[in-house]
Amino acid sequence: MIYNQIVFKLWLTIIGLVAVVLTALSLTLMQSLDGFYEKQRTEDLKMMAQNMADVIHVYEDHDRVIAIARELVDVYDTRMVIVTPKGELAGKPIVNAGGSIPEIRVQELVKHPELKKAFNGQIGITRDFFTVAAPPDGFEHKEEFLAVSVPLHTPEPHSELIMYKTLDELRATTEKTTWLIFYAAVIGIILTTFFAFFLSSRITQPLRKMKKAADSYARGDFSAQIPIRTNDEMGDLANTFNHMASQLNDLIVALSREKEQITGVLKSMVDGVITVDRRGEIIVTNPPADGILKTWRYEQGVDDPPEKLTHKELPPTMQTIFEQVVRNEQEVISDVMVQGHIYAVVMAPLYDNEQVRGAVAVLRDMTEERRLDKLRKDFLANVSHELRTPLVMLQGYSEAIVDDIAQSEEEKKELAQIIYDESLRMSRLVNELLDLARMEAGHIQLNIELANLLQLEDKMIRKFNGVAREQGISLQLDWQASEGSYYFDVDRMEQVLTNLIDNAIRHTPTGGSITLRTFMQGDGCTIEVSDTGVGISPEDLAFVFERFYKADKARTRGRAGTGLGLSIVKNIIEGHHGKIAVRSKQGEGTTFSIHLPIHLEEGRHS
Repeated sequence: MIYNQIVFKLWLTIIGLVAVVLTALSLTLMQSLDGFYEKQRTEDLKMMAQNMADVIHVYEDHDRVIAIARELVDVYDTRMVIVTPKGELAGKPIVNAGGSIPEIRVQELVKHPELKKAFNGQIGITRDFFTVAAPPDGFEHKEEFLAVSVPLHTPEPHSELIMYKTLDELRATTEKTTWLIFYAAVIGIILTTFFAFFLSSRITQPLRKMKKAADSYARGDFSAQIPIRTNDEMGDLANTFNHMASQLNDLIVALSREKEQITGVLKSMVDGVITVDRRGEIIVTNPPADGILKTWRYEQGVDDPPEKLTHKELPPTMQTIFEQVVRNEQEVISDVMVQGHIYAVVMAPLYDNEQVRGAVAVLRDMTEERRLDKLRKDFLANVSHELRTPLVMLQGYSEAIVDDIAQSEEEKKELAQIIYDESLRMSRLVNELLDLARMEAGHIQLNIELANLLQLEDKMIRKFNGVAREQGISLQLDWQASEGSYYFDVDRMEQVLTNLIDNAIRHTPTGGSITLRTFMQGDGCTIEVSDTGVGISPEDLAFVFERFYKADKARTRGRAGTGLGLSIVKNIIEGHHGKIAVRSKQGEGTTFSIHLPIHLEEGRHS
């Protein structure tokens, strides 16, 4: 809107100022002209009235006096009357030749207090409104006159001579003056308008440039410069703006870099970071923290769309930690559980002028660490348990031999055989532990070469056929693959099949059967070891590949394993980039399935 622009406001101010000055000047000039005219005409009327009084006093010839009076009123365009002390006219009024001066009611002239002074020998002067006696339009009305009365002693003592005239000349002059002032005002306003727009443009043009630059600054573009190079206040202001923009640009760049660094650090962190204010509302998070909070909301049953998952409230467990941090103004370390994951939370207070304004929390997923810690503890407990049994037996039977408890050679030989078997069990346990430790540390070495899998499986059948026959178990080979040679580590694959077949024999009752089956599937071949044993319970099925997993004692025949065989099998198969799975049903049997890719290349793999 133009009404809100500085140009219009400045123009309006200048026009208003000019109007006020012209109005004041006009009023002053009109008053001055009016006063001057009144004074001038009053002096003329006064002088003419006195001269006429002198003429009446000197000349006795009435016609001569009338003639002189007519000449005077014609020259000065006035009307003259003579009033007796009784308030009556002495003769007819003497009118100017044109008759332009209207007649005033005599009663108003006689009764006017200022004009009555002439009856007391004084001169009366007045400017007032009088009623016109016989106006041309036939209607009485008030009209302003200038009147002068002087004392007159002829024709009767204490008479007075009154001369008056209208102010038409003054009104005409005033009207002309008013029009002149009006024309001058119009011309002045026009000139002032051009001057105002010129002056305002000189002022507003730099301001527009500054506004344009300020808009650029508001949009974050501080490269805009104000091209004003004057030496006045505008130039100083423009230079200040340019300097400010440069300083702001440097500051914003520095802040942006610092923010980008902080944002980059937060985004690249694998730990979740949450910053909360004094009220406990979340104000800053990084992507891992967002994932944790969304998981928590899912756990709470909050089914919001993804765009609404950027909530502000902390989980209840973290809210408790936050309240403790704010209350004690100390760092708090605790664990929280979210959707089955364990998170270590380290929350510390944030200060602002030594006042706690919030807190920052770092959340690290410690699920794997806690699991590994538990596995370590279980491992130590299991190793201790597994070693304790043979050590106790070694100690007990060796003491029996040392103390000569065994009398006969047959008893001593039996005790020595038990000590030998337990030492082999300890050796096997230690070797398998070392082997498994190397595999889990990534130090497994595989000698991948093209070998005949069928020959290896036939060898394994012949190797365990005697043991199976002793247990009353049927051991069969079912070869369904298209060819017999594949890329694999022969020794490690023999170790795998040994563990699986041995495990099947130990868990298959008399009269059962074990089948070693091989067939093509997808991009590789599948090897299955199936038995008709007692099976594995569903609750144990997920842990069969864990270290020191053992079947229930009720399902174990004869000799017991170390509980490490299946863990070793899994690591060897994964070293071949293969997969191993198990399916079982209690009372019907168990099947271990190995899938090996056929695209392995010859060489050593670790």
